[in-house]
Amino acid sequence: MNYKVNGITLFGVNYRESDKILTLFTLEKGKIGAAARGVRKANAKMKQIAEPFCFSEAVISEKSGRRTITEINSFDSFYPVRTDINKYYAGNCALEFTNAFLPEGLVSEGHFVILAEFLKALAYGTQNPADLLVKFFFDAVNENGFALNLSFCGRCGEPIKNKVFLSSREGICVCENCRKEGDGGFSVDTYKYVRNVSEGVFSDVEPKIRRNGLKLFGYYIEKVSGVALKSLSEFIEILNMR
Repeated sequence: MNYKVNGITLFGVNYRESDKILTLFTLEKGKIGAAARGVRKANAKMKQIAEPFCFSEAVISEKSGRRTITEINSFDSFYPVRTDINKYYAGNCALEFTNAFLPEGLVSEGHFVILAEFLKALAYGTQNPADLLVKFFFDAVNENGFALNLSFCGRCGEPIKNKVFLSSREGICVCENCRKEGDGGFSVDTYKYVRNVSEGVFSDVEPKIRRNGLKLFGYYIEKVSGVALKSLSEFIEILNMR
């Protein structure tokens, strides 16, 4: 059986002398694995799909549960992501999140659009990669059933002005008066930054605030899913050195 899918390459594992087993996040069938034969050869016609971030149309041949990519039409490799270390690590965070959160075969048109738009902005836009990643995390957790309310105190409904606390169990931020045991605290500056970015409002902030915004989402993602994003820790470490 042959069929076409539109997909973004998440990662690949070397197989045999010149093949790769790829994990693709596709619009039509969700996350799938497929063999790409000969793509590690220098003159391989399908070598683009073997690279992370590649957005392409692929013809899949499936037999006895095994998938093989036979043809591709590459739409965009998002090449600038590979030439800038901050963009590269921010992009890897999004791919790792997608691989961890989306089980094989689960179709999510919403998440596919979020990922594709993020990679497009990351590659060709001028916004800080950390800001774009914070926006991606916010949109992605909301799309995947772990919505985080940043608009106001999730318990009393009042605006949060001073100390801020996060209830990962409820997916809400709360004010000091509504804090319960187990709620984690973070700065109001970080809260304002994350809230603004979640609404698509980008502004210049101190590097520390950006790092703290990423740490906030790393903490929240790990609490709600048990997944610690390795790429995120590496990205934050790189930001610390700059």
